[in-house]
Amino acid sequence: MNLKIVLPLLLLTINVASGQNTTLKNPELFDKSLKKDSVIAEFSELYHLTNTIHPGQFMFCSKNEFDKTYSSLKSSIKTDLSLVEYYKLTATLMAKIKDGHTAVDRGRIIGLLNERLVFPFSIYKIMGHYYLDKSSQENKEYTGLRILTINGKDINTVVNEMKQYIHLEGRNETGLNVRFSNFPFYYFMYNQTEKFEIEYADRSNHKLKEIFKGMPFKEYTSYISKKTEPLTTEFKTNDLAVLRFRSFENGYNEADRKIAEKQLDRFFTRLDSLKTKNLIIDLRDNSGGSADIANYLFSYISSTPYYYFDYMGAKYKSVKEWKHYAQYPDNIEEINLNETKFKDGLNCYTETDGTDNWWFELQQNKPNFYKGKISVLINGGCFSTTGHLLALMKEHKIGKFYGEYSQGSNYSNSGGQAFVLPYSKTLVWIPTFQYRMRTPHFINDPKGIKPDVEIQTESDDLRTGFDRQMDFVMKQY
Repeated sequence: MNLKIVLPLLLLTINVASGQNTTLKNPELFDKSLKKDSVIAEFSELYHLTNTIHPGQFMFCSKNEFDKTYSSLKSSIKTDLSLVEYYKLTATLMAKIKDGHTAVDRGRIIGLLNERLVFPFSIYKIMGHYYLDKSSQENKEYTGLRILTINGKDINTVVNEMKQYIHLEGRNETGLNVRFSNFPFYYFMYNQTEKFEIEYADRSNHKLKEIFKGMPFKEYTSYISKKTEPLTTEFKTNDLAVLRFRSFENGYNEADRKIAEKQLDRFFTRLDSLKTKNLIIDLRDNSGGSADIANYLFSYISSTPYYYFDYMGAKYKSVKEWKHYAQYPDNIEEINLNETKFKDGLNCYTETDGTDNWWFELQQNKPNFYKGKISVLINGGCFSTTGHLLALMKEHKIGKFYGEYSQGSNYSNSGGQAFVLPYSKTLVWIPTFQYRMRTPHFINDPKGIKPDVEIQTESDDLRTGFDRQMDFVMKQY
């Protein structure tokens, strides 16, 4: 198998497609255009496809639980369905697996949703409560206020129902704040109203109500979107430097990867020259990307040679019966069972020719590896390849972690493949491989990777933009 084809796929790229403009009341969202019998047949195909290929299907959900959910959802199909109804049905089944790379693509619905009026805020969970977060400038005064009800429904009731069709990894909860940057989308799935009565507690804890008119979804996304460089470096002093890696996507393209590698070369050369004592590595909200660039960074902070992946494993024995469902079937190669070992219930690749690929080969650390004190900032946005990097750091006892639980860990079920359901043309992301790091002493936690020092964002930080985690770490020096 050509492992180079699947290496660039360790990124959380699910359901980020943008859509085209539509009329304000686009009927396609609600028309019951999907025929009952065809939907039932297709839903059965999705169930069998998932059972055939998902490598981590029963890591956090038993077969009995999955089958029970499938049967219940299938039995609920009593009439023809709309796109919104079918999205919730399929997304609920996929979310049951509790895998962050397994989801129904949102792009088609977003394309029809752009001009509709939606809930005008993202929300943020802090210590079991939910707070109003990002919105337009005119709504800024409400940022950081605790939500009690929306349209008369207790916020906990609303969120608990939504969570049934939101994909998160394992028992992780911190990743919910990543998903809820798109809270207007999920609320639309819950309730298609265009006016919102919000009961909230003000800063003096008085209960108040306010009616908000919805804003066009496309306008909302423009407010929350922010362009950030994937890699930035800064020397606060000669004894304190900050390395921010917001994404490892810049490792996919060779030209971009070379630029990032040279940037890291210059940075660590200067650290070595100045004998900088303290380094902060900020990986918050880094949802993953290329293993190449994550590995390159690790080679600068490891004091010894090391291994990266332990295996890349598949559940299936052949692709013949299902590859035609793939959006890009030519990207799916046949598995060679003569080259695999059966491990952890999977057919695993564990060796490569070092001249062709580096995944399972001994990696050499840099001669000028960093020798000072390392602090690492993490949160629920750390996923996929970033989880792999954090697991390696834990395994090799590199750095002290601050912040919140990561969503990623020492494994991921990925493969970057979307599958097209033949009747509705719904896109579903289902992993084809499980990647596990060579971290024999790593202790798995179903919530993710726990920081050594937990630092929770506070509600007022949402309003002021105060970076509590960075401030805490900076005060250590």
